[in-house]
Amino acid sequence: MRIGIAQIDTRAGDFEATAGRMIGLSARAAREGADLLVFPMTSLTGPTPVRESEEDDFLVDAMEALVRMSEEVSCPCIVPVVGSVDGEPTPEAVLMGEGKLVPLKMRAYADSVSRGVTADEDGPAPDLPTVEIAGMRLGVAFTSDDLDDYDDFDIPVDAVAYIAGYGYAMDDPDSALGANLAEGRYVSDARTTGAWIVGVGSLGGYGTSVHTGSSFVLSPKGDLMCSLPSFEEDLQVCELADDDDAAPLTPEVWNGPLYTWQALVLGLGDYLRKLDKRQAVLALDGSVGSMVVAALATDALGPTNVHAIVDVPGDVAREACCQRLARNLRIDVRDAQDMRAAQVVTDARDATLRRGIVGAYLAAWAEELDALVLSGADKTALALGERRFVPEADALKPVGDVYRSDLLELMRMRNTMSPVFPAVRLWEREVPMAGERDESVAEESWCQQVDQVLADHIEYGRSVTEVAAAAGDGDLAQRVLRRLDQSEPWRIGRGLYLMVSSVTLFDARRPLGMAWENRVRTEAELDHSREVERLASRMDRTLGMAALQARGTGDGDSSLSPAERAASAEGGEKGGTSRQGDDRKMREALSFLRDFSYFGGFKPKGDGTSGSEGAGGGQGGFEGSDGRKWPSPFSEN
Repeated sequence: MRIGIAQIDTRAGDFEATAGRMIGLSARAAREGADLLVFPMTSLTGPTPVRESEEDDFLVDAMEALVRMSEEVSCPCIVPVVGSVDGEPTPEAVLMGEGKLVPLKMRAYADSVSRGVTADEDGPAPDLPTVEIAGMRLGVAFTSDDLDDYDDFDIPVDAVAYIAGYGYAMDDPDSALGANLAEGRYVSDARTTGAWIVGVGSLGGYGTSVHTGSSFVLSPKGDLMCSLPSFEEDLQVCELADDDDAAPLTPEVWNGPLYTWQALVLGLGDYLRKLDKRQAVLALDGSVGSMVVAALATDALGPTNVHAIVDVPGDVAREACCQRLARNLRIDVRDAQDMRAAQVVTDARDATLRRGIVGAYLAAWAEELDALVLSGADKTALALGERRFVPEADALKPVGDVYRSDLLELMRMRNTMSPVFPAVRLWEREVPMAGERDESVAEESWCQQVDQVLADHIEYGRSVTEVAAAAGDGDLAQRVLRRLDQSEPWRIGRGLYLMVSSVTLFDARRPLGMAWENRVRTEAELDHSREVERLASRMDRTLGMAALQARGTGDGDSSLSPAERAASAEGGEKGGTSRQGDDRKMREALSFLRDFSYFGGFKPKGDGTSGSEGAGGGQGGFEGSDGRKWPSPFSEN
């Protein structure tokens, strides 16, 4: 089979224009002999669904575009469409050609239901599609879980098209697709499944998510047979056939800072262009964040479209550094000292007021130019609540998902391309939690320690105790994470930022006004096996009583067969001796109760909620004293 990959940057929901491009690309792929052309996840509808009140109308218009394409494409195509189920983005792979449309996931699910196959943690997802094209069985995966199913279960496929829906994340090698095969999972997937892996990467900025392309094709041996560029549109057709004469390609060498810089440039440029903006204004305030944003904006928009106000009161050397950077970038610049209102505020104690005045000038300048105001706030600043009282006019924080220590690495990398940054070091005023710094630790090393504590907790999901153990300083971990929690109310309304990590600060938010505060646990607290055993025992007794009541007997032993009593006795002798077994019981019991609350196990039928009839349970049920029918929480199994 010859499979084509169309790596294109589109505007989500621009159905007419995108359909026309897809039809043209299918003609080009057909000329190159493609049996199938696959488009990226974001190409037609974008990576996220529209609001619920507009979803039906949106899908009607999307369907009209699909019908048109099915009649006009020159070869079979797979076009993803992203909808919503219960508020969660749900992608569908639509196979089209010769006037026909086949929703592959929906067809796979219907087939599974007809065969009595339902969702089971011990089996593959029931909507995992396979389709035969040109004599090969092709599977389609949208998520890492889908790829895991192809790895873990014996699904007869010759190739798997992985249509990636994730944006780029600095801390996730898999998100870079073919650009980082050495650290990613895909070579292992190819060898495990014994199938071709066709990675189809989205390209461009869609809202605040950034997709970098880097599509690829791997042979069943894990050899790279086709590679599409990062950050560029391309169309390639690859032969999926065992050919000893076909020489594999050499994967590119991974350069994380360079790749991240290019991703931010792409995301920033696309964000403005898709809002029909061409110019940006910002404040060069001496921080590394503001300087990095100035360089990113210049790379993304061109120097004539970037305008800056230099405002570094009280630090002549840092102000000179910002002025020199502006000259190196050749951007339009104004000095805050030339602004009448800013001249009035010169006292260092009025820094917040002065920044607000500069922000007002930025807003007025942006209105004059029909531009967008950019902020240099980074992830460290947002996490720790720095400048929380400063009024801001920005519409986007391009580096709001990048830690400050990583910004220094980006600056050093950018200077290897062109030495635009006069100095690469932290300003005295931007050392995080400077008042609590150990003077024996260098400023940049201290910043790295603070950022590592934040990353361990946010991106890697480690508890306060685990973070403290990794940092070797429990006091530092608690102080940093306490600041993270205390800054939550101010962080909520601080605007948008480009998402380039696996977990953003918004993803890691905690409930507002919560009194509970985590702490570093002692060894005694960590050794909670007896508590787990006690809770598991209580759960077992509760569930056991429910089982007895269901049997309609007051004596559990009387309703059990001899074999069941023997098995129960044997289990009782072994119970309590295995901490792992108790942990498993506890997890299962809590999961059982959580499923009740999430999925309606405790809701009566016809309670007025959407789809309440039959929701939340399987067959049977019972009638309450008020006459309302309650569903059984158990499935037929």
